[in-house]
Amino acid sequence: MQQETQPADRGETQPPILLAAPALWPPRIPRTQARWWMRLRDMVLTLLAWMAYLWILRRFLVAGIAWLSPAAGEYLRGVIDVSYVVHLQPYLWVAAGLVIWLALAGLGHRRHLRSQGGTGQEVPPLSPEAHFAARGVQASASTAWREARCLQVAFDAEGRITGVAPCSAPASPRS
Repeated sequence: MQQETQPADRGETQPPILLAAPALWPPRIPRTQARWWMRLRDMVLTLLAWMAYLWILRRFLVAGIAWLSPAAGEYLRGVIDVSYVVHLQPYLWVAAGLVIWLALAGLGHRRHLRSQGGTGQEVPPLSPEAHFAARGVQASASTAWREARCLQVAFDAEGRITGVAPCSAPASPRS
């Protein structure tokens, strides 16, 4: 749905500005528009993902069930062959590899990392008056800009802002 806005009434003839509604993200396909094979594919892939997830966590699930109910744990121990010993050595090797990789990446990029500002070097806030002065605008315009419901922004050929002026908003359709 596009809205049409009118430019400020200054005797200028400008085409109306069209405002586009933001796109919905993520795009959603309603169930009624999805074909049967898409729904079947999604259901099969979802079930396979959950089965893989449960298979990966089978030792911990059986250990948790055995902790909650020893009788159910004994039954599952006979059905699912799981040892309750968790070998941490592969995890430690992966963690050590990641620490070494992080240390080498930090050493390789130390010049760039040192050039970044730290948390102790906070930039002081710039007042609105200083912002206006830096752009060559009178500070008295800030009140009019804050109270305006609509601002008309002018751009040059390269896309830089050349001017801003409050404009009168079109009358509300309810009034």
